[in-house]
Amino acid sequence: MPGKGCSSKRKHTPITSEKQRGLFGAEYARRKAGKEPQMPGITKTELKSHLQESKGKNLSPKVRVEQHSRKVGGKYKTITKRK
Repeated sequence: MPGKGCSSKRKHTPITSEKQRGLFGAEYARRKAGKEPQMPGITKTELKSHLQESKGKNLSPKVRVEQHSRKVGGKYKTITKRK
C-alpha cells in the first residue's frame, strides 16, 4: 500500500514471514471482534490491506535475524538486523 510520499505504484507490505502474517491475522481478528488492540499504531483497514498484499507471496517460515556485538559508549551492545 503506497503511502502519501511514495511515488511507486507497486504494492509493498511490512509482512516478510509466515509468522508475521499470523500475527497480523490475529490482530485483524481481534479488531473485527471488537476486542482491545495489541498493535495500536495500525488501523484495521491497513491490516486488511497488508494481509491481502502478502496473500500470494512465497514467505519464509521465520524472519532471518543477524546479531553481532558493537562497542557503543564504552560498552558492548548486541545489534540485531533483519535480512
